[in-house]
Amino acid sequence: MTITLVDPTLSVAGRGTSTAPRPASLDDAVLGLVSNGKTHARRILVRVAQNLIDSHGARDSVLLVKSTANLPAAPEEVEALAADVTAIIAAIGD
Repeated sequence: MTITLVDPTLSVAGRGTSTAPRPASLDDAVLGLVSNGKTHARRILVRVAQNLIDSHGARDSVLLVKSTANLPAAPEEVEALAADVTAIIAAIGD
């Protein structure tokens, strides 16, 4: 069986836009989890976070569940989450 891995990252388009710097380590990190509110997103995020806690030393996770998958999270919710976490992971879960 052949397994193909795909890198889901995109290049950043536009002026004055850049990606946030990645932390050098997840030791003692608090992970921010953003669920789009679909059926399995929360489950996916919780398992990914637990894996990072178990294997990379992250300390904890904080979950933000969007009210709808059609719209972005409210800016004030994103700012509050970003202020309290080391890194943010988003998931789509149909």
